[in-house]
Amino acid sequence: MHRIMTVDGCKEVGEVGKEQTFLDRRRSSFILRNKFRRLAGDKRLGVLWVVLEPLVMSLVYLFVLTVLRSSIRSESIFIGISLWGLATVSLMSGVQCLDDFSGGLKCERVRTRVLVKPMLQFRAIDSACRTSGVAAILYFAFDVGLLAVFSFIAIGVILGLAFEGLGLNLSRIGHAIPDIKVLIRYFMRLMFFAGPALYPLTFAEGLHYNVNLINPFTYFVELARHMADLDSAILQLDPYLGTFVIGALVVFCLRGYSRIDSLRWELSSWS
Repeated sequence: MHRIMTVDGCKEVGEVGKEQTFLDRRRSSFILRNKFRRLAGDKRLGVLWVVLEPLVMSLVYLFVLTVLRSSIRSESIFIGISLWGLATVSLMSGVQCLDDFSGGLKCERVRTRVLVKPMLQFRAIDSACRTSGVAAILYFAFDVGLLAVFSFIAIGVILGLAFEGLGLNLSRIGHAIPDIKVLIRYFMRLMFFAGPALYPLTFAEGLHYNVNLINPFTYFVELARHMADLDSAILQLDPYLGTFVIGALVVFCLRGYSRIDSLRWELSSWS
């Protein structure tokens, strides 16, 4: 197998040999470990903060809503806040991914699929970690069933992968105009209070309710609440609109991941 390189990309000709396959696996493993090392940084608890952060944030808002004598159940708050935090982290990871596309290796030295594999693995593991702590609380403290707990983790993993793919569609403009990243963060903060993160969708009415029907996050969080036998509007939502919203999310997600190769080559120093 050999490569033909141009400014538009890299075309591989021939079959990939065993030595090259082994080298690709080593590179993928290196990139995945490097992602977790950077996630841990110089923090004493390292990646454990990935599990603790959604728990801490959920407890803070649970305390605030308890003081305000809200009727929202604690389990619903834990599920909503943890999934929203995961959605935000995943979306911003996709938006900022151009700074990490080399994976520590030059563009012309590593295939895109070698980079995408650990990218997907990291997002799946990170999503599972961010939901596992809350899942444990739901099971041991609130007696939520095992099926609901594992469904919650699975929903979190799918949500993380989907929103990262969605964020990839904004990576090019985010790289060209850094202010876009700031605007996206502010938008996500606004939607945290406007969307069904702190409360079930059944608490919303009128325009507030209708706007959330086109928010893909709504369908993930309401499904998780329904699986935990909590107050949820998932069965009352329009199935046709829901199919359209989730279908659009899937299309943009796949488009985002499929553009990684062209984006890497456009921004590589080699080209």
